[in-house]
Amino acid sequence: MKKTELVNVFHGSGEIDLPTPDSVAATWHFIKGLCGNTSPAAVLPFGKYSVAPYSGGYSSGYGMNKKNCGGPVRKLGDKLRLRGFAHFQNSGTGASNIYYNFAVVKPYYGTPAFDYGVDFEKAEPGYYCTRLTESGILCELTVTKTCAMHRYTFDAPCGRIAIDFSNDGLYADEEQLRGKVEDLRVERVSEKELCASGIFHGVKLYFAVKIEGNGFINDENIFCTEGAGDVNICLSASASSLEGAKKELCASKQTFNAAKEEASALWENTLSKIDVQSSDRRELEIFYSNLYHSLTKPSDWGGEGFLWEGAPFVTDIVTMWDIYKTQLPLLFTLYPEISQNFIAMVTKLGLERRRLPHMLMLSSNLNNEADQARFLGAYAIYDAWKRGVSADWNAALDAILTDLSREDFADFRKDGACARTTHTLDMADGCAAGAELATSLNRAEDAAKLSALSKNYINAFDPQTGLLYSDREYYEGNHWNYSFRPLRNMDERIDLCGKEEFCRLLDKFFGFTCAEDVSARFEGFNNETDMETPYAYHYIGEHEKLCEILSLADRFSFRDSKLCAGAGAIPGNNDSGGLSSCYVWNSLGLFPISGQDLMLLACPKFPKASLTLANGKRLTVRKIGEGLCPAAIRFNGTILEERKITVTEMMNGGEIEFIM
Repeated sequence: MKKTELVNVFHGSGEIDLPTPDSVAATWHFIKGLCGNTSPAAVLPFGKYSVAPYSGGYSSGYGMNKKNCGGPVRKLGDKLRLRGFAHFQNSGTGASNIYYNFAVVKPYYGTPAFDYGVDFEKAEPGYYCTRLTESGILCELTVTKTCAMHRYTFDAPCGRIAIDFSNDGLYADEEQLRGKVEDLRVERVSEKELCASGIFHGVKLYFAVKIEGNGFINDENIFCTEGAGDVNICLSASASSLEGAKKELCASKQTFNAAKEEASALWENTLSKIDVQSSDRRELEIFYSNLYHSLTKPSDWGGEGFLWEGAPFVTDIVTMWDIYKTQLPLLFTLYPEISQNFIAMVTKLGLERRRLPHMLMLSSNLNNEADQARFLGAYAIYDAWKRGVSADWNAALDAILTDLSREDFADFRKDGACARTTHTLDMADGCAAGAELATSLNRAEDAAKLSALSKNYINAFDPQTGLLYSDREYYEGNHWNYSFRPLRNMDERIDLCGKEEFCRLLDKFFGFTCAEDVSARFEGFNNETDMETPYAYHYIGEHEKLCEILSLADRFSFRDSKLCAGAGAIPGNNDSGGLSSCYVWNSLGLFPISGQDLMLLACPKFPKASLTLANGKRLTVRKIGEGLCPAAIRFNGTILEERKITVTEMMNGGEIEFIM
């Protein structure tokens, strides 16, 4: 069976609809948005272009949800109504304040309505289709590497197609959800071609459009059909020049059907990097739907980026604090091309703009949401290095050191602590990762400097409680959510409490005890804040509790109430694949500890999974027998007493056996 046939493209695109939890899962506290915020956009893996049905819904431009950062989800209406079909969407994000959805294409008859109902929707990776209720127009979308493609089938003459290049953002009720396009210019090049340009969030974008069908573009830049039939639209964009957009357009010579088939084939190849075996199709659908939504971002713009030309440019890094733990390690483990381009871009940004990316979108503001976390580019560089990504590692280390030298990081360098304790942890373990890279490059002075700074992690903890300081400022949680983060100095960190007290605090946090105390509560994979904290049990040998938490999450957090990969089956904002890739790792029984040469082992979900690694080697994971927690784990025939392997060992391939 094809992997693409197992993907529900609508997975996570609606309000959450999870099974009613029991056991300790009933105590978990969902703090963030109650919607996955994904989109059924037609997009390639890490593709530059995405084209999607546009309703103005939060936050991808699709669906019926209004802005939701927690609590009941407000609705745009009772049923989905589309305003057209838009280009460039976020995937899974929350309140980024930059929502794209540019160049809205609207097919219609007569006078255009504000929005239209839909008779049906169907989609598969790289393709979307619907029929508009009021007009009966069949609307189809697909993409290539160089353009977005539309096909509209008109059953009667006198059809019209308008393209609104002024659109930026979502519905208009809340000002912060809308942008304003500056210096917009639209020009008819011929009866079948348009070009446009404008400044979107400080970035100049150029569009080239080609229309094929029986009709012409009139003086109002509206395409008018002359009879029934198909109208095909190709749209390309560039952040460097109109010539760049035209070049992209000319490079796309496929028919719509050929492009759709090519997109499907590319997705099949990409999804097949993990071959999971199970007799339960429903479980396979949940797995591959999560894998799919882990691979739509970041977007590779090739040499057409807005910060420079002719060098790799990767954007829609929304946001590093969501994706550095799970999604980026997944990319670096399996997909060499995007990984190489990502690290090249990160390095160049660090050296030329003197900052590693924290949140990089199609926006001139490189400091957006800067308080969320710090220094996470160092983790990404380390994780890519350990997985064998091809890069100039001396230059990458220089980028880390340049980022570290920023004036707004002076508190950590000079005082040994940041105003936010989470920033202290971010920077300390990032320095430890950089020190290891520097040592491997024989840069002893840099290694010593970074290693000394890495010891500052201790300054984040209150010696009276063994937790992070409770009176500091935190984002998307409190001191409990961050206190069990796996650190390089985990033995020392546990000694701050003592093993017995550390276990008592963990039990309280996950609801094994003190279930009524919601001030100390795991967020249940509703958010990225504490999604790695179940693995804190690994460090004190409580593997059964670790496996129980992951089993409960599988039952109650990553499927809808019908136990499917439905529109409500992601437990919170997916954040560019942060949550869905967490599910993928947990299902495989492996979990990456970002910034460390470490993979922790828990319990796989499937009898067998084979991973084709980025270097071409194969890693096979087998589950032998049934049960909640493995009695033993073997790697290439050797019992793993500590239930872990290094990233280096993983990338050499082989076989991991979980003996239940």
